Amino acid sequence: MITLNAMSQKDYDTYLSTAVTDYAGEKIKAGTWTEQLAFQRASEEYQRLLPNGIETPDNYFYRIDHNETKVGVIWIAKSTDNPETAFIYDLQILKQYQDQGFGKQALKLAGDEALKIGFKNMALHVFGSNKRAIHVYRESGFKVTDINMEKKLSKE
Repeated sequence: MITLNAMSQKDYDTYLSTAVTDYAGEKIKAGTWTEQLAFQRASEEYQRLLPNGIETPDNYFYRIDHNETKVGVIWIAKSTDNPETAFIYDLQILKQYQDQGFGKQALKLAGDEALKIGFKNMALHVFGSNKRAIHVYRESGFKVTDINMEKKLSKE
């Protein structure tokens, strides 16, 4: 059984130390940002979203624990598009704990937490290349609402 526990400042600092780099890497992999600008843009995005860090209003950070062992983290916040929607900004299951159902369990618990806070919906973004996450989200009841597509152009 897993639990969601509010992140401490130390947990948050540890999370943030890798989250910006990870996000920049995903944006590079998706082709959205260039390698030269990715880290700067990711840093700016986190600063914009979290001007007060873990104390930023309407943002909720949790450790995902299994038998008191950290197996991941999840960050949800009030959606900027709909105040009744909790938006999952990040869900990470540590590599050694993947493929054990912790992601699905964490999504269920995050939904329960969101309901307690007063949200009526939950939304998220997933990179198109992240087939593992897409599978977990679909299995957890998420439906596609928007699709962005891109094509590489050539002179041929």
